[in-house]
Amino acid sequence: MTTASTGRPAVIMIVEGRVPPGGRDALEQFSADAEDYFAEQGSSSARLQWDDADPERFRAVFEYPSEDAFELYDVRTRTDARFMALRSRFVSHLAGAPLVSVWRETARQYCADLVRAYWGLLDAREWTGLRAILADDVVFEWPAFNERVLGADAVIAAGQHTPKEWVVRVGSVLACGEKAASHVTIVLEDGQEIVLSTFWEVRHQRIVRATEFWSAVGRDSRPGWRSAWSMPMG
Repeated sequence: MTTASTGRPAVIMIVEGRVPPGGRDALEQFSADAEDYFAEQGSSSARLQWDDADPERFRAVFEYPSEDAFELYDVRTRTDARFMALRSRFVSHLAGAPLVSVWRETARQYCADLVRAYWGLLDAREWTGLRAILADDVVFEWPAFNERVLGADAVIAAGQHTPKEWVVRVGSVLACGEKAASHVTIVLEDGQEIVLSTFWEVRHQRIVRATEFWSAVGRDSRPGWRSAWSMPMG
């Protein structure tokens, strides 16, 4: 199946992993050496990014303009000697097996994978890829702030104007049909942790609604009436 090019990626592949201590420069050099090869295979962009809070953790984001481009790339991973040599070299720079997730524009995409892609792209500040998985008329709501944002462009703009840097830690994603729930911790640049419980609705392989509840870790004291049966979490 071919997805017509609309200026937005049809397939997004995210590769996440870690390098051993002192291994960052070697992976950076590998990325530079492999850049020409990946450009030849139809990837519209290939970016290597590092976690500010964990200098050994990386994410590589590849965006493909069509299903055909990605399928051709997928075949070459098993048949192209040049690619297989690059893959062996790539793995040699890692501290363990990488985690690979793929978002497709076609109906093969599962709801939970779409939500995981959202968090991965948000963490990477990959705004073009993030916009591609949002419905044009998506609705984001934050009941704690009595706040609603309407439309994908407004959601992206709000994210781009967030005043603090952040790191996303995905705890879990559960899905059933076109609905999903995620449990995520956001670590801000000042060390503050925000726990997010988000309830998602997906339709036609796009996120159409998100309702998000925020909790600042350790901000509120335990209720006195419950203290006889409870204890601090950490």
